Amino acid sequence: MRRDLLRSAFVLATCGVLCSPARGVAAEARPAGGAVVVREDFSGSGLPRQWRVVGGAWQVDGGRLVGGAGGGKGVVTFGAGLADFRFEARARVERRAGSGAWFGLGVDVPPTGAGRWTAGVVHTDGAGRPVSFGDGTSAAAPVPVGVAARGDVRLRVEVRGQRAVWFLDDRQVLMTHRSSAEAVDGLALVVGGATVSFDDVRVTRVASSAFQRADTPRVTVVAHRGASSLAPENTMAAQEVGRRSGAEFIENDVRLSRDRVPYLMHDATVDRTTDGTGNIGALSAAQIGALDAGSWFAPAFVGERVPTLAQQLADLRTRGGSLLLEIKQAAGIEDVKTMIDVVRAEKMTGRVLVQSFDPQHLRWARTLAPELPLGLLRDTLDADPVAVSEDLGLALYLPNGTALEARPQVVDDLHQAGIGVWVWTVDTPERWNRYDGYGVDGIISNRPAELVNWNNTPSGEGSTSGAPAPRTSP
Repeated sequence: MRRDLLRSAFVLATCGVLCSPARGVAAEARPAGGAVVVREDFSGSGLPRQWRVVGGAWQVDGGRLVGGAGGGKGVVTFGAGLADFRFEARARVERRAGSGAWFGLGVDVPPTGAGRWTAGVVHTDGAGRPVSFGDGTSAAAPVPVGVAARGDVRLRVEVRGQRAVWFLDDRQVLMTHRSSAEAVDGLALVVGGATVSFDDVRVTRVASSAFQRADTPRVTVVAHRGASSLAPENTMAAQEVGRRSGAEFIENDVRLSRDRVPYLMHDATVDRTTDGTGNIGALSAAQIGALDAGSWFAPAFVGERVPTLAQQLADLRTRGGSLLLEIKQAAGIEDVKTMIDVVRAEKMTGRVLVQSFDPQHLRWARTLAPELPLGLLRDTLDADPVAVSEDLGLALYLPNGTALEARPQVVDDLHQAGIGVWVWTVDTPERWNRYDGYGVDGIISNRPAELVNWNNTPSGEGSTSGAPAPRTSP
């Protein structure tokens, strides 16, 4: 029953999430900048050098690369692996062998095409089938009706480390944090159940900017305590709804039990969000694990548990997503070490950003794990946010949205220093538009699905359903 409720909550919140052109599309056209490392218009008579057919039949015909795969999969690989790049192509469906026709761009693909690899593929039956990953994991993005009859469509994937985002005609349709691009891997064009022609293939190096907007008009969407407007906060249910909503990061709060097990819990006590009472630091892991963390929110969530940090990270690692981890309370460096040890044990250092209101917590984290990016939460702005950020070695400065309104120019100041800016906790299109105008890089929201919808509609036209959630702290 809970699975059905999660599906219903997700569908309700995401109606139309990816059905409108991306904000700024008219002005965006094609992102600029970077060194072009592959440019191919197939003007020659044969397959370009170092392009390798590993599945299906491929040939150059009429200035286009034509790939065919009847009931199977056609793959042609090329290029060297890059950590940060943009891969673009134009594609056109020439013939479909059946209702299962698809095509797409592959990244982190071994030259032989064998083994694990990731591709964002577009199904072409026009019946609402989803865009999906090459490993079969579906995304909640309907394909435009009639894509097979529209002539050329523009495909693009933006890759920065483990984060890869696919675009169809400049509209974001798919994202993963599970890309594993390595120097030995390359790129691919892929087709299935169809004959598809490609042209104007281009690969461009881009700067690594994991926490700044760089060349995209979109802000990073962060699900506050999971999708806490639709599921009980800081639970696996809220994380699942946040992931299905399209949020790039899940934001959660971490505290230690009496026996030093990191749990997700915002308050110092368990009273508000469970059926128990008492300070979380005075309760054992066994006691916390037995609490009901869902019945307070809705009857359908009865039996939801308080997750450990390890459980949360294991889910993100295997099913996708990154974590904005707030150290809510730490009595000393050993408490922070306990949390970081879990991040390392779960092999998630590349997908965790640590934040806190307390600069000392961040200093301890920096000492223990210099590889982890840091963010400073602020209810009011510092006199000199740049100086504070540089002193702490921050990747992100995270002010309260209302506080930022008094001095929006600090966004430009921080950007010039190479520091990203995410605001919290913002739940209405009016305020999303305002902070977008300031140039913020990310928004933390209780309503991630609606924020994703706004993120993918023309500026000023996004909307939410229902009344805004009450203002909360991270």
